[in-house]
Amino acid sequence: MPAALRLPSILLLALLLGCAQLGVGGGLSEQEARRYRLANSGSHWDVSGDDRVYRDLKDRYPGFFDVLLDPKRTDEPPTGRIRRDLERVPVDRHNYDALNAIAIAYFELNYRGEVARADATLGFMSAGFRTAKLAAIPWRAYGEIEDGDLRSAILDFFEDAGTGSKLGAQATSGRLAPIVASLERKEDDPARKARISKLVAEIEALQPER
Repeated sequence: MPAALRLPSILLLALLLGCAQLGVGGGLSEQEARRYRLANSGSHWDVSGDDRVYRDLKDRYPGFFDVLLDPKRTDEPPTGRIRRDLERVPVDRHNYDALNAIAIAYFELNYRGEVARADATLGFMSAGFRTAKLAAIPWRAYGEIEDGDLRSAILDFFEDAGTGSKLGAQATSGRLAPIVASLERKEDDPARKARISKLVAEIEALQPER
């Protein structure tokens, strides 16, 4: 092979090997992506340390994010693909991608709603309705799938939403207590049942006295 052609071939091989190590498109591997990725990410809804969560998911659900992340749009986002992915059987990376996309949208709407509350605008009520609809998606999926790891990841999301530090989430976490409590009826595993009970108690304890 001519030297002029050999170098590009070597570079191409190195690029392919690098992609294989990092996962498709240079992102996370299948195993690394199968989790709730925003855990312990502080107030951020788009990144978790070096994990660029939103960047990895925005092209998978463009219509969903186009609607929910545009403050000027009030139309309902297309959630069909998100629902199908989250309830996919057998469980694979798609289920977790859907869960993390829902989390990104949920926290952004919560933050936007709290800003609207401070400004005394109708955006607060609108954001509240939309976050409730988003929370209903993983709630339904919890009863539709029996995969223990995915169920635990859904609980990770509800824990983050109910007791975490995402911007705007703490003020509205109380509405999650009955949603999370109802998951106990869908669960047979003693460890997850105990976790649900503990999480509900933690959410309720964080609520201000009335």
